[in-house]
This record gives sequence, C-alpha cells and structure tokens, in this order.
Amino acid sequence: MQPRIRAAGALIAALALATAACTDDGGGPAGGPADPDAGEVFEEDRLVTMVNESARLLYELENAENRIVQNCLEREGFTVHDQLWFSTVEPEAQDALYSAGDWGDWLPESAEAAEYGLGVWATTAEGQADEDLDAYREHQGFTADAGSPETAAGGGGANLPDNGEFEALSPQDRYDWYVAFYGEATAAGENGHLLGDDAPEAADGGSGGEIDLGGDFDYVQPEPGGCQREMIDALYDDLRLVEDPEGGEYRSANWAWRPDNPMDDFASIEEADIAYREALAPVQGELIDCLEGKGRSGWEFDEEGTLPLSDYFYELYEGAADVHDHPDLPDDAPADYEGKKAFEIAFAVDLAACGDETGYRDTAEQAWADSRNDHYLAIETDVYAWQDEIRSNLETAQQVLES
Repeated sequence: MQPRIRAAGALIAALALATAACTDDGGGPAGGPADPDAGEVFEEDRLVTMVNESARLLYELENAENRIVQNCLEREGFTVHDQLWFSTVEPEAQDALYSAGDWGDWLPESAEAAEYGLGVWATTAEGQADEDLDAYREHQGFTADAGSPETAAGGGGANLPDNGEFEALSPQDRYDWYVAFYGEATAAGENGHLLGDDAPEAADGGSGGEIDLGGDFDYVQPEPGGCQREMIDALYDDLRLVEDPEGGEYRSANWAWRPDNPMDDFASIEEADIAYREALAPVQGELIDCLEGKGRSGWEFDEEGTLPLSDYFYELYEGAADVHDHPDLPDDAPADYEGKKAFEIAFAVDLAACGDETGYRDTAEQAWADSRNDHYLAIETDVYAWQDEIRSNLETAQQVLES
C-alpha cells in the first residue's frame, strides 16, 4: 500500500518550485525565493529538493572547512595529514522523503516469513553453514560477504582513504600534527597514547585549563584549538558549549560552531514520533490480541513501537540474556539448531498473519507518512533560513581560501 500523501495545491506548489529553481536570491528551494506554500502545503517534490539541497550544502561546507584547516597546517610545516579527518562522502540524492518500510522492518510479509522466518537464524554461528543462507542474503540484498575487505571496519573498509603515509610518521610527528590540528588540550586526551610514558596529562576544558560547569558531567570536551580553531574563528561567530540535559545516564558537554540544522532538532523529531505512536496505539493492541489468540501471549510493545523480538530469539539461540523484556520461552522450546529455526519460522508466520489480519502494516505505513509529512512541513521555513546561513558561511570560506 502506498501512503496517501496530503497534497492539496500540489500544482501551485510545483509551479512555485520551478520558478524558484530559476533564481538565486536565497530563502527557498535551491537558493530561490521563499515558496509561498512553504510550511503550509505539503508537496513532496519541493521538500525532497529541500532535503537534497541541505545535504549538498553541508557537503560543500565540510570540504571548505577541511581545505582551510589543511592550508593552516601546511603553513605550519605539516604536509602529511591524517586523511581520516578529511574524508568526506558525497551524499546521494534522495528521490523521496522516506520509504514505505522506514517505520520498521520487524514485521515480515507472509511469504518471507514462511521462507526465512525473521532471519535471526542467519546471524547465528550454526546458521553460517545453513543451505538457505545464500538465498536469504540475496533476498535481503547483501552483495558482499560480511568478512570481505569491502565490509571490513564497520562496513566502510573499501571507502576509507589511504592513510599509510601519515601512519608511517613517527609517534612524535603524529602527535605534533594533532596538536597543530586541534590544540594541546584535545591532543593530550585523544592522542597522548602515542607518546607512551611521555604523554602530557589530559585535562577537560579550555586551552588554559579546565572549565567548571558546576554540574555532574562525565565528559567535557576541551575547547577547540590549533588550526581547527583558526577555521572556526574565520567562518563562525557562535562557538558554544552544548550541555546534555540533566538526568541521563551519561552527561557530556561538547563544542559546536555551525548553525543548528532544524532537520536535526530532537524536539521536532520527537513530536513526529509521538504522533506516530499515538496513531498506532489502537492497532498495536489488536496485534497483541491476535498473537495471544494464536497461543503467543505476554507480548508488549516497547517505547520505540516495536516488539522485543531480537532479545527473545537471542535467548532461544544463545541462552538467557541480561535484557528480559519479552515473554518466557515455552518449556518445550527446541534445543537443536533445526528445531530452533523451525520455531522461529512458525512464530514469524503467526506474526505476519496477525499483521495482515489487523491491517498493522498498512496502518503503520500511513501513520509514518503522515507524521513525517507534518514534520518536514513544520520545519520547512526554518530549513530555508538555515540554508541561507550555510550559503553565507560558504561565501566567507571562499574569501578565506582566496586570501
């Protein structure tokens, strides 16, 4: 089922977008004038253009920042760089704000459930020798073996830059580079291990010592120094220490300098998530009742709007886990791999059937679409203003690079 997009006035919005794309006055899509429908009328093409433009601007800004920092380092005599700090990935253009499955992937289609269950078996040691493994990986779209160089280092091995020249430098030379890069305070904490027993004592806070925030912080990031600070001072006028709110298990304070991106605003994202969860509450109850009717009782949705399936099947395959927010396994749960896989598939078939019988999947897709549409519409005007700020930063960066 395709989500029903609320698109009243779409033709007017599309014409406005086409007009905006031909100008360069700032304030609207692709640098054009403010769209009269911005923040008022949902039109996906316009908002997709906004999202892609934001990604493009950030990519250009990051590259400009890197060039300024490298120029500074080279003026100080550092010609070999830690390329990991200067590696950027050009963003792929999106053709939609979201896909139909973005709401979650824990509820399988009926045919998939009957064939592969939930796919948990494929993550187990015994599952690596399963005759169905290759077919399952192909079904999931996996194109490389998990142990291959292409997927090493967290999946980015093939995309990491060649850092051999920097790694060949002496530990002292590398440490000196980091000091020049972001200052003595940060280098002492992050790279002092390079000097072994001669490492300077690390201290949180500013370049002149610690910052006393008067609170209980697990970590306070040192104030930026070195060439990174030179870049910040050249491009930005809002260097600020951002503190995590009180009450969390881990509390830190970190420096920020770019304008805040409305698309990253936690409060607006949480508002959209709440709307999504509220829309799903009735059908969630129906799904739980359906599972209970099939002899699978005791299930509850978690705060993220999913069932704790991973923990349940981890316990089936691997034994008791620390997290136990799921029903107990049946007393006669199988002990052998083939029996466990059959148990998983039978459960997945029941889960998929309940998804079909209650209309859960269609409801979730529509609720996700509605909540995301409202979210992007609510932040649209602020995003255009933020884009103008980034364009101004880019103009300043160009002036710095040319000076």
